[in-house]
Amino acid sequence: MKRNLLWLVVLLAFGFSSCQKEEDDNNNNNTNLFSTTEDMALSENLFSDIFTQVGDAANQAQDSLGRIQLTTVNSCATLTISAFDLYTWPKTLTLDFGTTNCLGNDMRYRRGKIIAQVTNWWKEPGCVVTINFDQYFVNDHQILGTKTITNLGRNANNNLVYHLSYPDGQIVKPNNGGTIYWHTERDHEWIEGENTLFHPWDDVYLVRGTAGGTSANGTNFQVEIVQDLNVLIGCRWIRAGVLNVQIGSYPTISIDFGDGTCDANATVYFFNQQQPIFMN
Repeated sequence: MKRNLLWLVVLLAFGFSSCQKEEDDNNNNNTNLFSTTEDMALSENLFSDIFTQVGDAANQAQDSLGRIQLTTVNSCATLTISAFDLYTWPKTLTLDFGTTNCLGNDMRYRRGKIIAQVTNWWKEPGCVVTINFDQYFVNDHQILGTKTITNLGRNANNNLVYHLSYPDGQIVKPNNGGTIYWHTERDHEWIEGENTLFHPWDDVYLVRGTAGGTSANGTNFQVEIVQDLNVLIGCRWIRAGVLNVQIGSYPTISIDFGDGTCDANATVYFFNQQQPIFMN
């Protein structure tokens, strides 16, 4: 989900900027729109990835207890569990990617640590995971802030729902590129794949909620999911759902990801017009 959204909004920024040129001769505005869109997508990309990393680690922790203390995660990190027993809570899960960049199986370079304090098993209703970072970088972007994931239990459909709260996220861009500020409140409903612990690629989530922040150039942006996003971990693209994007004073951009098919097709709506988009 994360990589595709990045490419989609970057493509969208190019197209939207081109449409504006005839009406707006101020190239700085177009540059500002593009860079803000890119920062928004980068934030969505990097902060959403944390949910996947920690969720996988928490599941592995439950399986590892009583066997071994270190587990290889994402081909780069080691997972340390403290206290390493079945009854002491809270526990601390540390994903250590090392002090130098390591290329993961998702083609991202990481270094540093993700540190998660968990109050119970990942699938137990009421479990709260509080996530912090120790010199944690993804592709040389430093991640800061405190993220909380709360297991809200099962809904009327008997699906587990996780609430994500990230009020103070920051991304410090490399090469003095500035800082992106990010906040989000959203729910992930786990609708498929819960019982296949060692096959995370079949996990499907419905994602709903809002996000927003300020780009490195100081422009505010808001994202609202108006129709649940359907996310299959094993699919490169968001399969369905609609989100609205508001950047500064520009008109709202609406993105429709389709009917549930795992394909690269989406539709963008703006200025009362629609434009098909192919997500690379």
